[in-house]
Amino acid sequence: MRSRLVIARAVVAIGACVAMWGLSAPVSAQAQGQGAGGLSDKTVSTIVHYAWQILPAKFTAPDGKVIEVDKKNKADQAMIPNETAREVIRVGYNSAQAQVCEMWEAQAANFDALMRREYAKKKWTDQQILFITTLHRMTIHAVAGKIRVVENEGELKVFLEPIEPSKDTCPDEKRKRVAEAIETYVKLDGGPPQTITGSPKAAASPVSAPGKDVKKK
Repeated sequence: MRSRLVIARAVVAIGACVAMWGLSAPVSAQAQGQGAGGLSDKTVSTIVHYAWQILPAKFTAPDGKVIEVDKKNKADQAMIPNETAREVIRVGYNSAQAQVCEMWEAQAANFDALMRREYAKKKWTDQQILFITTLHRMTIHAVAGKIRVVENEGELKVFLEPIEPSKDTCPDEKRKRVAEAIETYVKLDGGPPQTITGSPKAAASPVSAPGKDVKKK
Protein backbone atom coordinates (compact mmCIF):
# COMPACT_ATOMS: atom_id res chain seq x y z
CA MET A 1 0.00 0.00 0.00
CA ARG A 2 2.81 2.37 0.89
CA SER A 3 4.55 1.82 -2.45
CA ARG A 4 1.32 2.51 -4.34
CA LEU A 5 0.83 5.75 -2.39
CA VAL A 6 4.35 6.91 -3.24
CA ILE A 7 3.73 6.12 -6.91
CA ALA A 8 0.44 8.02 -6.89
CA ARG A 9 2.15 11.06 -5.40
CA ALA A 10 4.86 10.82 -8.04
CA VAL A 11 2.24 10.90 -10.81
CA VAL A 12 0.61 14.00 -9.31
CA ALA A 13 4.02 15.67 -8.99
CA ILE A 14 4.83 14.90 -12.63
CA GLY A 15 1.59 16.46 -13.82
CA ALA A 16 2.17 19.55 -11.71
CA CYS A 17 5.78 19.93 -12.83
CA VAL A 18 4.94 19.61 -16.52
CA ALA A 19 2.04 22.03 -16.07
CA MET A 20 4.31 24.64 -14.45
CA TRP A 21 6.82 24.29 -17.26
CA GLY A 22 4.54 23.90 -20.25
CA LEU A 23 3.60 27.47 -21.08
CA SER A 24 5.88 29.38 -18.71
CA ALA A 25 9.05 29.66 -20.80
CA PRO A 26 9.73 30.85 -24.34
CA VAL A 27 9.50 28.15 -27.00
CA SER A 28 13.26 28.12 -27.61
CA ALA A 29 14.01 27.78 -23.91
CA GLN A 30 11.45 25.01 -23.50
CA ALA A 31 12.91 23.06 -26.39
CA GLN A 32 16.31 23.15 -24.70
CA GLY A 33 14.99 22.46 -21.22
CA GLN A 34 16.28 25.79 -19.94
CA GLY A 35 14.96 28.37 -17.52
CA ALA A 36 13.62 28.22 -13.97
CA GLY A 37 10.61 26.25 -15.15
CA GLY A 38 12.71 23.59 -16.90
CA LEU A 39 11.79 19.96 -16.45
CA SER A 40 14.22 18.05 -14.28
CA ASP A 41 16.01 15.02 -15.68
CA LYS A 42 14.23 12.93 -13.05
CA THR A 43 10.79 14.04 -14.26
CA VAL A 44 11.70 13.36 -17.88
CA SER A 45 13.11 9.97 -16.91
CA THR A 46 9.96 9.04 -15.01
CA ILE A 47 7.60 9.94 -17.86
CA VAL A 48 9.86 8.07 -20.31
CA HIS A 49 9.81 5.04 -18.00
CA TYR A 50 6.03 5.04 -17.82
CA ALA A 51 5.80 5.44 -21.61
CA TRP A 52 8.11 2.46 -22.00
CA GLN A 53 5.76 0.37 -19.87
CA ILE A 54 2.83 0.95 -22.23
CA LEU A 55 4.84 0.76 -25.47
CA PRO A 56 3.31 -2.11 -27.46
CA ALA A 57 5.56 -4.99 -28.48
CA LYS A 58 3.68 -5.13 -31.76
CA PHE A 59 1.83 -2.35 -33.54
CA THR A 60 0.05 -2.17 -36.88
CA ALA A 61 0.23 1.28 -38.50
CA PRO A 62 -2.73 2.76 -40.41
CA ASP A 63 -1.00 1.83 -43.68
CA GLY A 64 -0.83 -1.80 -42.59
CA LYS A 65 2.87 -1.82 -41.71
CA VAL A 66 3.65 -3.95 -38.67
CA ILE A 67 6.19 -2.59 -36.18
CA GLU A 68 7.66 -5.00 -33.63
CA VAL A 69 9.64 -3.95 -30.56
CA ASP A 70 11.96 -6.30 -28.71
CA LYS A 71 11.74 -4.49 -25.39
CA LYS A 72 13.90 -7.03 -23.62
CA ASN A 73 16.86 -7.57 -25.94
CA LYS A 74 16.87 -4.61 -28.35
CA ALA A 75 15.59 -1.68 -26.34
CA ASP A 76 18.12 0.62 -28.01
CA GLN A 77 16.20 0.31 -31.28
CA ALA A 78 13.23 2.08 -29.70
CA MET A 79 14.66 4.46 -27.11
CA ILE A 80 15.35 8.12 -27.93
CA PRO A 81 17.86 10.66 -26.53
CA ASN A 82 16.92 12.59 -23.42
CA GLU A 83 16.77 15.95 -25.23
CA THR A 84 14.31 14.52 -27.77
CA ALA A 85 12.17 13.07 -25.00
CA ARG A 86 12.13 16.46 -23.28
CA GLU A 87 10.84 18.13 -26.47
CA VAL A 88 8.16 15.47 -27.00
CA ILE A 89 6.98 16.00 -23.42
CA ARG A 90 6.78 19.76 -23.96
CA VAL A 91 4.69 19.27 -27.08
CA GLY A 92 2.56 16.70 -25.25
CA TYR A 93 1.78 19.26 -22.57
CA ASN A 94 0.15 21.58 -25.09
CA SER A 95 -1.68 18.64 -26.66
CA ALA A 96 -3.06 17.81 -23.22
CA GLN A 97 -4.33 21.34 -22.70
CA ALA A 98 -5.95 21.30 -26.13
CA GLN A 99 -7.64 17.98 -25.42
CA VAL A 100 -9.03 19.01 -22.03
CA CYS A 101 -10.43 22.15 -23.69
CA GLU A 102 -11.83 20.11 -26.61
CA MET A 103 -9.64 22.01 -29.07
CA TRP A 104 -9.32 19.00 -31.37
CA GLU A 105 -8.08 20.95 -34.39
CA ALA A 106 -5.32 22.52 -32.32
CA GLN A 107 -4.32 19.19 -30.81
CA ALA A 108 -4.08 17.53 -34.22
CA ALA A 109 -2.02 20.44 -35.61
CA ASN A 110 0.32 20.22 -32.62
CA PHE A 111 0.87 16.48 -33.00
CA ASP A 112 1.26 16.71 -36.79
CA ALA A 113 3.94 19.41 -36.41
CA LEU A 114 5.82 17.24 -33.91
CA MET A 115 5.83 14.27 -36.27
CA ARG A 116 6.83 16.37 -39.29
CA ARG A 117 9.83 17.64 -37.36
CA GLU A 118 10.87 14.17 -36.21
CA TYR A 119 10.41 12.54 -39.63
CA ALA A 120 12.40 15.37 -41.22
CA LYS A 121 15.42 14.37 -39.13
CA LYS A 122 15.52 11.09 -41.05
CA LYS A 123 17.35 9.30 -38.28
CA TRP A 124 14.71 7.42 -36.29
CA THR A 125 13.83 3.75 -36.62
CA ASP A 126 10.19 2.72 -36.91
CA GLN A 127 10.43 1.59 -33.29
CA GLN A 128 11.67 5.02 -32.19
CA ILE A 129 8.87 6.77 -34.07
CA LEU A 130 6.41 4.49 -32.30
CA PHE A 131 7.99 5.38 -28.96
CA ILE A 132 7.78 9.11 -29.73
CA THR A 133 4.03 8.82 -30.34
CA THR A 134 3.67 6.72 -27.18
CA LEU A 135 5.61 9.26 -25.09
CA HIS A 136 3.39 12.04 -26.46
CA ARG A 137 0.34 10.07 -25.40
CA MET A 138 1.76 9.31 -21.95
CA THR A 139 2.50 13.00 -21.39
CA ILE A 140 -1.10 13.93 -22.15
CA HIS A 141 -2.36 11.51 -19.51
CA ALA A 142 0.32 12.57 -16.99
CA VAL A 143 -0.67 16.22 -17.33
CA ALA A 144 -4.34 15.31 -16.99
CA GLY A 145 -3.59 13.15 -13.95
CA LYS A 146 -5.12 10.14 -15.70
CA ILE A 147 -2.47 7.50 -15.01
CA ARG A 148 -2.96 4.52 -12.75
CA VAL A 149 0.19 2.72 -11.65
CA VAL A 150 -0.02 -0.62 -9.90
CA GLU A 151 2.91 -2.40 -8.31
CA ASN A 152 2.65 -6.17 -8.08
CA GLU A 153 5.56 -8.16 -6.66
CA GLY A 154 8.05 -5.49 -7.65
CA GLU A 155 6.67 -5.09 -11.18
CA LEU A 156 5.03 -1.85 -12.26
CA LYS A 157 2.00 -1.85 -14.51
CA VAL A 158 0.82 1.44 -15.99
CA PHE A 159 -2.74 2.07 -17.11
CA LEU A 160 -4.09 5.12 -18.94
CA GLU A 161 -7.53 6.25 -17.84
CA PRO A 162 -10.05 8.17 -19.98
CA ILE A 163 -9.65 11.94 -20.08
CA GLU A 164 -12.88 13.88 -19.69
CA PRO A 165 -12.88 17.41 -21.15
CA SER A 166 -13.72 20.07 -18.61
CA LYS A 167 -15.32 23.37 -19.60
CA ASP A 168 -14.85 24.63 -16.04
CA THR A 169 -11.06 24.66 -16.43
CA CYS A 170 -10.97 26.24 -19.89
CA PRO A 171 -11.72 29.96 -19.69
CA ASP A 172 -11.24 32.00 -22.86
CA GLU A 173 -7.88 33.30 -21.69
CA LYS A 174 -6.55 29.77 -21.32
CA ARG A 175 -7.83 28.77 -24.74
CA LYS A 176 -6.08 31.80 -26.21
CA ARG A 177 -2.75 30.89 -24.56
CA VAL A 178 -2.96 27.28 -25.73
CA ALA A 179 -3.90 28.34 -29.28
CA GLU A 180 -1.03 30.83 -29.45
CA ALA A 181 1.51 28.32 -28.09
CA ILE A 182 0.48 25.69 -30.62
CA GLU A 183 0.37 28.14 -33.51
CA THR A 184 3.90 29.29 -32.66
CA TYR A 185 5.12 25.68 -32.54
CA VAL A 186 3.48 24.78 -35.86
CA LYS A 187 5.21 27.73 -37.55
CA LEU A 188 8.65 26.67 -36.29
CA ASP A 189 9.06 23.89 -38.84
CA GLY A 190 7.61 25.85 -41.71
CA GLY A 191 4.42 23.87 -41.54
CA PRO A 192 1.29 24.77 -43.48
CA PRO A 193 0.12 28.32 -42.65
CA GLN A 194 -2.94 28.24 -40.47
CA THR A 195 -4.55 30.04 -37.61
CA ILE A 196 -5.27 27.95 -34.53
CA THR A 197 -8.42 29.23 -32.87
CA GLY A 198 -9.25 28.96 -29.23
CA SER A 199 -12.71 27.66 -30.02
CA PRO A 200 -13.53 23.99 -29.48
CA LYS A 201 -14.16 21.89 -32.58
CA ALA A 202 -16.54 18.97 -32.76
CA ALA A 203 -14.96 15.55 -32.86
CA ALA A 204 -16.30 12.03 -33.07
CA SER A 205 -14.33 11.04 -29.97
CA PRO A 206 -11.51 12.36 -27.78
CA VAL A 207 -8.03 11.67 -29.14
CA SER A 208 -5.34 11.41 -26.49
CA ALA A 209 -2.87 10.14 -29.09
CA PRO A 210 -3.85 11.43 -32.54
CA GLY A 211 -3.99 8.46 -34.84
CA LYS A 212 -3.45 10.22 -38.14
CA ASP A 213 -0.81 8.64 -40.31
CA VAL A 214 1.73 11.43 -40.74
CA LYS A 215 3.63 10.64 -43.92
CA LYS A 216 7.38 10.92 -44.12
CA LYS A 217 8.77 13.74 -46.20
